[in-house]
Amino acid sequence: MTRNEIVQPFRCDEALPIVTWNIPYDEACDNHISRTLDCSRPFLIISRSMSSTTDAVDRISKALSSSHIAGIHRGMKPHTWYSEVLEISKEIEQSGADSVITIGGGSIIDGAKAAVFAVSNAVDTMQKMDDLFRMSHERLTRADGSSCPGVLSSELGLKPSAIPIVTVSTTLSGGEYNHVGGASNDLTKLKQLFVDPALSGPRVIVLDPVLTLGVPQQVWLSTGMRAIDHSGLKLLIPALLRTAKDPKDLDARLAAQRGACESMKGLCVYRTPLGASHGIGHQLGPFGVPHAETSCILLPAVLKYNYSANYERQAKLFAIMWEDTVVSEVLRKHSLSPGSSDLGDLLDAIICELELPRSLRGYRIGKDQLRSIAKNSLKDAMCRTNPIPITTEEQVMAILEKCF
Repeated sequence: MTRNEIVQPFRCDEALPIVTWNIPYDEACDNHISRTLDCSRPFLIISRSMSSTTDAVDRISKALSSSHIAGIHRGMKPHTWYSEVLEISKEIEQSGADSVITIGGGSIIDGAKAAVFAVSNAVDTMQKMDDLFRMSHERLTRADGSSCPGVLSSELGLKPSAIPIVTVSTTLSGGEYNHVGGASNDLTKLKQLFVDPALSGPRVIVLDPVLTLGVPQQVWLSTGMRAIDHSGLKLLIPALLRTAKDPKDLDARLAAQRGACESMKGLCVYRTPLGASHGIGHQLGPFGVPHAETSCILLPAVLKYNYSANYERQAKLFAIMWEDTVVSEVLRKHSLSPGSSDLGDLLDAIICELELPRSLRGYRIGKDQLRSIAKNSLKDAMCRTNPIPITTEEQVMAILEKCF
């Protein structure tokens, strides 16, 4: 650890992964590639925007004092398509890389997780990739969608990822903390979840709010809403409202990044299952809805749908958020008050205040496509872990129609 750097384990009982902040991202990458991971040939996967609008590639290359970049892949389409994952996995293998650095958002991170998993299992076609991802998710998750840590990968014929990942995330969705990933089948448009058999994701997560200044405001705020879909409301909502008001507020940006980290502990540390907002949202992505914006559209409707099953918990969260002066000011502006409004109303007001999308209509999705989305959603285990389990197309349709 270098001077001034703050390093914390993501899980209190495990040495890795670690979360680091308070030093520039390039210094952190140099430190942890060589010292923490004992690697020397990282492969860099960077978003096209970060590659073209920042000096990140040069900074990383110059900062790696005892290492050198084995290869670079610039850009990845949203939703992490199999064809691109296959391309990246081949590039990693051919480069002889012993580690991966990612700079970018959720699709880049999922792409890296998918690619190193594919490399370990000698995947060289999209069909083999689909078989690997489907088997990993079906065999390494229980019926309720939670992971099965007792299952040996050798029993399934699956090999865990051997190439460690360092992520420098520029958004707030939180995929860098998760051992589960998602990739989209080019042919079926189905978003397929996958699970690394070692139940491990990236080993080092680097937070640098300065690097996020170049991220489009809608991307930053909408991925923050995606993190809220995991949990972390108390840190995230005020931080998002502050950055919406002043995009250059670095303290608020770091608070949002740390809030995204905390939001993932419910899922990744305490194994709290996610619900229909994620389960349905995974299938909206291949139809053209940006990954993070699925939460903006779905979450208020899903909260309304679940109200009868968890109204006491929703009321408690509403009361906690009302105590925050930044949040309560916005809620009053939207004519909300305790007792007459619920958590779905609260999030609807926050999303509107952040000027984020609230309807499927803007994505050229026709009502005739909702049934196909509903059918695909039922294949996602997160629908079954909803407070009111989603097991029929009609249940999904009831939620989708409220989002149209």
